[in-house]
Amino acid sequence: MKNREINTIFFDAADTLFYIDKGLGNTYASVAKKHGADPDPGALRIAFSKAFTTAPPLAFGSVSDDERKVLEKNYWRDIVENIYNEVGMFDGFDSHFEELFEVFRSDAWAIFPETKDVLSKLNEKNYKLGIISNFDSRVYDVMNNLEIQEHFDSFIISSEAGHAKPDPNIFHIALKDIDSDPKECIHIGDNVYNDFHGARSLGIQALVLDRENDYESIGDQHKITNLEEIYNFLPS
Repeated sequence: MKNREINTIFFDAADTLFYIDKGLGNTYASVAKKHGADPDPGALRIAFSKAFTTAPPLAFGSVSDDERKVLEKNYWRDIVENIYNEVGMFDGFDSHFEELFEVFRSDAWAIFPETKDVLSKLNEKNYKLGIISNFDSRVYDVMNNLEIQEHFDSFIISSEAGHAKPDPNIFHIALKDIDSDPKECIHIGDNVYNDFHGARSLGIQALVLDRENDYESIGDQHKITNLEEIYNFLPS
C-alpha cells in the first residue's frame, strides 16, 4: 500500500543494509584459529545466540565518547567470554578478542547487492534517510568502509542514544533528530520484535525485511524480501 505522506525512511543497519560476509560462526572460528583454538562454527553460532539474547541492551547514554568506546568494547568482551566459556576457553583469548573486535569494524561485513542503488535512488527522490540500529560506534567505520554512510541524514545508534530497540525512546530520538512526524516515516528492518513492533508502537509504518521468508505470519502488506521492494510502498 502506497503512503503519499512518506518523506522519511529509517533503516536498521546489520542484516538490513549489510551482513556478515562469511557468517558469524565461520568469522569467529577463523579468528580463533589464528590464536590457538579450533572451535566449531555451529557451536559458536548457538553460543552466540544464547549470550547475545541474555545480555543487557547495548545502550549507554550520557557518557563521553572515550568512556562509551570502553563500555562498548567491554560489552562485547563479556559476550565473547560467555561464548567461549560455553564452547571452551583457550589461552590466546585476550589477543584473539582484540583482533575479533577490529574484524567486526571492517573486514567481517559485506553489502547486500541492491543496497547502494536503492539508497542512491531514494536520495535522488529527496527522501530523508536515517539509521536506527542497536549497534555500537563501529557502525560509522563499517558504513564508511562500505561507502554508504554519505547517503544518510541521521544516525541513531543504541550505544549513543541510551536506549535500544524496541524501546520507543530510541524511535522518539530518531524522529526528533531527523525532524519528521511518525505518519511521514517508514522503518525497515529484519527483526520483527525490534524493528516492526518497535516502530509501529509509535505509529511509524514498518516493513519487515524478510529475505528468507522466515516470517510467514506477517502479511505481504507489511514485509519485503529485498530493499528494492520498498518502492511498492512509496508515492510514484
